[in-house]
Amino acid sequence: MKILESVRGVAFLGSFRQARLFSAACAERTAGVLLRYLSDEGRTEDQDTCVAALELLWEIAPPDEDAAAAMHRRLSAFPELAPELRPDGLTAAAVLGLRALCAGVAMLIDQGPDGAVGPSQSARALARALDAGDGATAAEEDVIQDRDAERIMSWSPEEQTLHVHGLRASAAETGRERLTAAEVRYGLGDGAPVGAGPYRPRVTATADRGDVAAAEQRARYGVVGRITSGSDAGRYLRVDRLTDPATTAEERAGAAGVDILVAADPAMTRECVGEWAEDWAGVEAALRREGRQVDWDAAP
Repeated sequence: MKILESVRGVAFLGSFRQARLFSAACAERTAGVLLRYLSDEGRTEDQDTCVAALELLWEIAPPDEDAAAAMHRRLSAFPELAPELRPDGLTAAAVLGLRALCAGVAMLIDQGPDGAVGPSQSARALARALDAGDGATAAEEDVIQDRDAERIMSWSPEEQTLHVHGLRASAAETGRERLTAAEVRYGLGDGAPVGAGPYRPRVTATADRGDVAAAEQRARYGVVGRITSGSDAGRYLRVDRLTDPATTAEERAGAAGVDILVAADPAMTRECVGEWAEDWAGVEAALRREGRQVDWDAAP
């Protein structure tokens, strides 16, 4: 069977863990509009609940069924999900994000991959709602879901852990685009910058592109270094560009960000964990945050 069925059919043709990543990416793309709606409504506690639900979806560890059930009850109590409500406009767009979260969290309870259909449908419905009349946004969402399904199902369990940061960053970037489209369509807010506030997604380490260019000159992509101080001192670090598993020139050109890998051995095979950054400026920011000094010439 083709993976295409995992997006538009009745089941996700993969494991629960693969379906969970796919659902998290779909929910991430809808979350920006939902959180902005709740912000405009002054519902900070409900914002916190939705952010916590999204974090549950993105976790790599096996789900806690009790925690997932409690979260599902909290989300289901939102007034926007009342059966008698017939929302339109911005509220209807926000409800699609809420439904994506509810379906994703429900999947954590029964742990069946079929649960990915709900988040997929909600993300596609939001794209259709935000179309400018030419069907381009809906078509883009179909392409994104096909791509995500193919990539996720091509990763081994170890690769899933390494690539989850890049997958989330890519979904968040599209989510910002959806939020921008919603602001135009529904006239959100009072002219404040899109995504402003405590839940604004951050991708770029610095807004100064000159700083980014300078950082790229210092880049040591693919070089194994030894962490000499700070967090994980004594372990090894390598930064890889996120180009795999892209196969076409278009996919490689669109690959977003880099993985910061930390492992117990220079081959990066033991106890290896990854963190996403957009560019080398983001790598340097991450190193400063962890207090890490790296000797790039120490590793064999």
